[in-house]
Amino acid sequence: MKDILAEITRYRESRGWTEYQLAERSGLPQSTISSWTRQNVVPTVPNLEKICTAFGITLSQFFLEDASE
Repeated sequence: MKDILAEITRYRESRGWTEYQLAERSGLPQSTISSWTRQNVVPTVPNLEKICTAFGITLSQFFLEDASE
């Protein structure tokens, strides 16, 4: 099973974005994004869709398992 928070962090860091930049691009408050990590809470599907849109990917692409795993 995919670690959603780790995957968000991986996508964010691969783009060189801060949590603030991800918040700006997704339209979500930075406090919401940082609270997911602090409280180990998985984002809701609507919020995850906003995150995926910011990354320029679909939900399907986000959950696609790496073939090398």
